[in-house]
Amino acid sequence: MNSTASLNDFYFNESTRAGGNASEGAAGINTLWPQQTPRPEMKFIELLQLYYTPLLVGLGSIGNILSVFVFFGTKLRKLSSSYYLSALASSDTGFLVTLFAVWLNMIDIPWFTNDGICQISIYLTYVCSFLSVWFVVAFTIERFIAVRYPLHRPSMCTVARAKVILISLTLLALALYSPYLFISGPQINLDTRQNTTIVYCGLVQKWKDLATLLNHVDFILTLIVPFSLIVVLNTLISRTVWRVARIRRSMINNNNNNKLGVGGTTSAGSVNHHHQSVRNNLTSHNTQKMFQNSRRNSAGNSSQTKVTKMLLIVSSVFICLNLPSYTMRFMIFINETLQYESEETQNNVVMWQHYCQILFNTNFGINFALYCISGQNFRRSLVALFCKTKRNKRARREMSQTTVLTDYAGGGRYGNSMKRKHTIQTDS
Repeated sequence: MNSTASLNDFYFNESTRAGGNASEGAAGINTLWPQQTPRPEMKFIELLQLYYTPLLVGLGSIGNILSVFVFFGTKLRKLSSSYYLSALASSDTGFLVTLFAVWLNMIDIPWFTNDGICQISIYLTYVCSFLSVWFVVAFTIERFIAVRYPLHRPSMCTVARAKVILISLTLLALALYSPYLFISGPQINLDTRQNTTIVYCGLVQKWKDLATLLNHVDFILTLIVPFSLIVVLNTLISRTVWRVARIRRSMINNNNNNKLGVGGTTSAGSVNHHHQSVRNNLTSHNTQKMFQNSRRNSAGNSSQTKVTKMLLIVSSVFICLNLPSYTMRFMIFINETLQYESEETQNNVVMWQHYCQILFNTNFGINFALYCISGQNFRRSLVALFCKTKRNKRARREMSQTTVLTDYAGGGRYGNSMKRKHTIQTDS
């Protein structure tokens, strides 16, 4: 009797990336669940995956597509950060597409386990998840430069540089994970308890050593290095933003105090008071000049501050949603004796990794909501995009009505008669 794995296929996305013994992917830990006694917790997870995943894929993909339209279809396209966020939305959508292919197995559509589809899905899963984390890193580095070294921002944080970085990361990911196109494929596992064969998409057993090496490299490139960079850079960005805000408040308070000093009364014959008044005037003049220079760039600084705040929220949520899954990966990565643990321990590992995987998957479909919540410019651009689309439709409709009316009016015999018909058609 043949069957296709259901929840087991969902576990693939994480188990094949876990390292250690899990480097066997679906042929290793991934086969634990079908051969073990079903548990109520696993049934709950399966139901959660069954209904939550299509909702996440649908809404997440729509949100990501809208994000690309907002970043490229409005004035935001002039910002280099828009290119990073658009690329992030594209890679997130690619991951959601592969997740949907896995979900189809749960409703008895074994598309994911077909030869060719299996290899491409695994390949895209690795590529898209790698790109997503490194696009966040690239965006974080750009924000760090803009906040910490504002004088270098115009020359370093450019659209051209962003394009080069995005293309380089994409080419690197495509080349780095290309081996998965031939070391993975549909696999068959025998379940002796139920006398069935489970068809799943996983890593080919003969490539176990290469898969282990690639998983270790992936573990370093998608966990240790990027998470360290994001945490360190976000900490430095937050400290800089807080320090700048404190200095700005201090300057405002000093300016107010200087104005009060200038407006104070002085004794008519007091030279000291006169000198103090002159010094106050000079100080007030210099401070006001500084504020005038500051106001010239206030719009740009305000925009950069809003982008920085949005980055901090997006990257912080990214860490929170990914950290549980990566923690499980780290535990499996260092636990080389996992296959010798008791069945209860193995069941618990599988169960908790499924919960972590749900959070991990959520990260790929939540950014649009984060942009709407934390990005004032994004919300305004989103509204402007819809209003622009609505105006364009109205203009095209009116133009179409006017054209048809002109053709009809051209056949009239009298000028005033033709004009009267034109007015009626336009009002309708």
